[in-house]
Amino acid sequence: MAYWLEQFHIFLLVLLRISALLVVAPIFGHRLYPARAKVGMAFMISLVIFPSVADTALNVPVGFLPYALVLAREVLMGIVLGFAVLLLFMGIQFAGQLAGLQMGFGIVNVIDPQSQDQVSIIGQFLNILAILLMLSFDGHHIILNGLMASFDTVPLGGVLLKASIVQKMIVLTSELFTIAIKISAPILISLFLVSVAMGVLARTVPQMNVFIVGFPVQLAVGLFVLVSSLPLFRILLVKSLHILERDFFSLIDFFA
Repeated sequence: MAYWLEQFHIFLLVLLRISALLVVAPIFGHRLYPARAKVGMAFMISLVIFPSVADTALNVPVGFLPYALVLAREVLMGIVLGFAVLLLFMGIQFAGQLAGLQMGFGIVNVIDPQSQDQVSIIGQFLNILAILLMLSFDGHHIILNGLMASFDTVPLGGVLLKASIVQKMIVLTSELFTIAIKISAPILISLFLVSVAMGVLARTVPQMNVFIVGFPVQLAVGLFVLVSSLPLFRILLVKSLHILERDFFSLIDFFA
């Protein structure tokens, strides 16, 4: 009976860490993904990983509060790892918001099923495109491989909460803005040149209504550059996935 009770504790810790990560991480944690499917996937992944950690020597703390703290640390680790992956897609969506605002789509928003907030239509387009490309590149394997590696690096019940984790998350969050600028740079630069040209034209031909003429020009140029820069977006996404894989595995080490 004591053996099976210990195995139950091990499986519970595995399930909590995996469930917390899948709820927060993109693709798996999307709101359009059925809740039953999320629970089933977390349970099935836990069953697959469980045999590799079943022999872990787990010291179950005595008392409700110490045991609850152990469970909470496992959940917190999963949330932090999932949020680190989510930051990449937040940066991509932010890039679309910057581009859409400059193109004149500032008042054209859609409801994002993931966050239940109004986001730019360009941001939603880039976000969906990034998810599809990530799946085609097997980018979701980064999350699954990271899960397996986390149990080797950080044993069950051995999650340590350090101040360096917060510092690492601040660094990863700052990279969000770098990703957004890199992706939206072609559109921002081209629309800036269009604005300069419209300003020169307004000084040259004062009779022309620059606002009426400039809006469709900015929209057309922005959409043209957006479509033309999609190969560049693919290249930047591949590089970002490699950086994400490096940061994801390095973040795991901070919990050990």
